[in-house]
Amino acid sequence: MHIKFTPPFWLRQRLDLARPIKILKGRTLWVQRLVSEDTVEAKSRKYILSWNATANISQNLAGGNFLVGLYAILKVGDVLLGLLTTIIQLCCISQIFSPLLLDRFKHKKTVLLVTRVIFYTFFIIVVGGIPYIPVSDGMRINLLVAAMVTAYVTNSLASPGYSVLHIRSIPEASRADFFSILSLLNNICIYVFILICGYVVDFFRNRGNFLAGITAVRIIAVIFAAVEIYSHIHVHEFDEPDHAQKDSVIEKENKRPLLNPLLPLKNKQFTICAVLTGFYSFIANIPGLYYNSYLVNDVVAPYSYLGMVYFLSVPCMIIFVPFWNRVIKKKSWFGAISTALILVFFHYCSLLFVNRSNYMVLYTIAMIYYFSIIPGVNIVTVNLPFYRLPEGSRTIYIAFWAGFNSFMAMLGLLSGSFFIARTHSVAINFLGFSIHNKQLIMFITGILLLALGLGYRFFSKKEQL
Repeated sequence: MHIKFTPPFWLRQRLDLARPIKILKGRTLWVQRLVSEDTVEAKSRKYILSWNATANISQNLAGGNFLVGLYAILKVGDVLLGLLTTIIQLCCISQIFSPLLLDRFKHKKTVLLVTRVIFYTFFIIVVGGIPYIPVSDGMRINLLVAAMVTAYVTNSLASPGYSVLHIRSIPEASRADFFSILSLLNNICIYVFILICGYVVDFFRNRGNFLAGITAVRIIAVIFAAVEIYSHIHVHEFDEPDHAQKDSVIEKENKRPLLNPLLPLKNKQFTICAVLTGFYSFIANIPGLYYNSYLVNDVVAPYSYLGMVYFLSVPCMIIFVPFWNRVIKKKSWFGAISTALILVFFHYCSLLFVNRSNYMVLYTIAMIYYFSIIPGVNIVTVNLPFYRLPEGSRTIYIAFWAGFNSFMAMLGLLSGSFFIARTHSVAINFLGFSIHNKQLIMFITGILLLALGLGYRFFSKKEQL
């Protein structure tokens, strides 16, 4: 007897590759407008996509696991690792003072360009050259901290300006589609080059020259940083609404935010969005780079393997970004992120059991699951700063948002560092698995994200967000 198997409807929907392929080929209405419209906004959107892709590539090749590798070369221990990541987030809090710099200029694009060049000079070139300087290990650490502080303070003072600059070219009605495409493009670009550069690092590492591999990857990062700067130059800068008024009004509007940096707190719905996103920044940053350090130094997972695992996000994103885009449109922004945060809890639970003997299987499965869920978080968090953003005083609103989120991220990193420092001798045997603090911190993070997902659901219903 022949039995014909028909997958359930929800599974057929997820296995339907027609929509993802159309997105990649530019056949959806939004992508057609994005590529083919002969308008200033459409041309700017092309360069915004290019800017985001190259910025993410350069910063991931100079950061993440590759930065952990550089830290290992410089003999950065767990305590100092936590201190460095906390200092970086402390520097990012300076974003709240961004209006003091940016609001002095009617046209901000040139200021953003100069600060970006300074950031990449210190973050990629200076930091990458520190291991070659013939000084003591202590002096190298001091130079590392000084270079990181210079890079991130400079970048933080200007970074809210990028959001204000870019959002003018992205109409509100199309933001779900645009940020979905942006998320997909960013992940494809990031993980393709992480994979390639993972093989580069392993090639040199297997020949006893780990530093040469890290340096080669940083040279590639510099190339993409240059392309990012080229893209930035071609993004059109629209006049802010305040600049369309008379000079006296301009002066008044520019002074008002500087005298009242807490102006966004008067907007209830914007404040709710900022606080909830701040809690996500707090929780998501609790693990810091400790689990990366666990994989690279304790599990001794090859960079090429880690790159291959991250590359699996590409097919996952192709399938699930359109899926989460539909969830957002049918449910709501808050409803989508609530569901995603509840589901991502199981990913963090699974990381508890990854070790040297099973990482090839368990970590791979855990990350495939994660890549299918996380678009529901990323698409929403990218848009939330603009979700209830008023037309006037946008720089002060974005600066407050960025500064507050950086502050919460810093608290998360401090909490994680405190936890690691206090539990360095903890070893728990559970179901035959030996669990240490760098694994346990992921489980705690997962529980907190689960609670936050329920919080998003509560506020989305109460405040109709």
